[in-house]
Amino acid sequence: MNETLQANEATPLLSVSPGFTERPAILPVVRRYRLGGSNADDTLASQYRFPSEAERIAFLLLVQLHYNESQYNVLNDSSDIWEKWQHARAASAAAEDIGRRASETLNQFLLNHSSSSAIQTIFWTAFPLEDTGHTTTRVIDMLAEDHIPPELLTHPIVDAVVIKCWKYGIKAGSAQDHGLSLIEHFDALSTPRVLHFIDVLGRLVFMGSLIHYLLYPPHFHITLGQNEQGTREMILTFMSAASLARQWSIHTLPAMLVFPAFVMTLPSVPLPGNVSFSVLHIALLLQLVLLHLPNSPSLPTAMKPESTIPLSTLLSRGATRIVIPVTLFFFPVLLLATFLVSASLVDNPLLVLTNSLEVTPMDSRFSFFILFITVIMLLLGGLGVTLAMFPALASSTASTSRWDRYSREIGLYARRSFVEALVRYEPYYFPVPFNLLQLVVRVPCMVFSGLGHPVTPYIKSMERVLWRVIVGLIGAVISGFWLWGLA
Repeated sequence: MNETLQANEATPLLSVSPGFTERPAILPVVRRYRLGGSNADDTLASQYRFPSEAERIAFLLLVQLHYNESQYNVLNDSSDIWEKWQHARAASAAAEDIGRRASETLNQFLLNHSSSSAIQTIFWTAFPLEDTGHTTTRVIDMLAEDHIPPELLTHPIVDAVVIKCWKYGIKAGSAQDHGLSLIEHFDALSTPRVLHFIDVLGRLVFMGSLIHYLLYPPHFHITLGQNEQGTREMILTFMSAASLARQWSIHTLPAMLVFPAFVMTLPSVPLPGNVSFSVLHIALLLQLVLLHLPNSPSLPTAMKPESTIPLSTLLSRGATRIVIPVTLFFFPVLLLATFLVSASLVDNPLLVLTNSLEVTPMDSRFSFFILFITVIMLLLGGLGVTLAMFPALASSTASTSRWDRYSREIGLYARRSFVEALVRYEPYYFPVPFNLLQLVVRVPCMVFSGLGHPVTPYIKSMERVLWRVIVGLIGAVISGFWLWGLA
């Protein structure tokens, strides 16, 4: 490579170039990278001055990864058959070449640098996407993309950085190097692992309240405008509203069922025999399944990620590729068989005896029986999928990484899921249901901003104060118990 330009206190961060204010934008360089070909790495990287070699490597990796992503974007935009075939070949060749060179770049950097904080700088340094834009990108963000080169994602230093930042936080290696202040030490206690644990704990509280409600619903009685919602019902409504206030994902599905079930029955509540009460059973089943998926927030991510996320990925992929298609294939004949059984029993109606004692409603009994049968079927199906894939699992023993114990493809998907969780639970993240308190700050600021009073610089500072008072304090307590348990 060309000799890196050394920066000192008298030199600017960047060379004189119009449009660049702090750090160079990525996409304009990617466009020039496409014109310069695969040998343009040194030329592009040497055009700018960086305060450290780690930032130069981060810039170079981002240009390569965004160039690789642009190749697949061109492939998706093409409609002609021949052009799509040509773009597919080019994208595959570019991904292989960039993965190899990115791995070599990291290895070369590691031979000359032994600082943990310098290694983390490569993955967490943010660069703007465009010259005049506010959107930034980092290497750690690109690791969660679908088209990330496997050679880079499976690099041992990437595994080490992701695991360390998950357990000890992004500033784990900078406490000794830069001397964090007292408030920064307090913020650092809420690591991504702790914030994810708070999020999962909230989901468990939500699920426990829902189970208690389904087991012991309120007594049915005629009310004259009286609101029957108690503490348990308010918790379910509040937490489902908090889930809906966050960016929607597959984990929002239970809240999308629970919230309207309680709101549409006001001033009463969902009672046994009503459709809304049956909807709550579906929400509980969904919540149980979602907590075992590899995507956070989930129990596999909260346990030992390198062991449980690949297993969860294997089972979820087996369900989506084997169990569900086979079930849908036999669904028509299963539906016909169910109808025939029901028709054959029509002359033998069931006699339900009334009882004045407080017992679990028949709706809940039937639902929990179905849940029990479903769990048994999922367990048997999971074992069957695992046994069916055993030859493939046995052939992947050449890999020494725990992520690849169930094949390389499963390991890559599991790694991306874990990186997504790490990026999501960065500092000052508001887990459910505390994200509703975040809206208390953002909504008034948005209103004032709409009226022509810019208050954007104060939003982050106000949110951080609110985060420290509520989430940060809880995170510090959990982190203290965590450290005490390890001592």
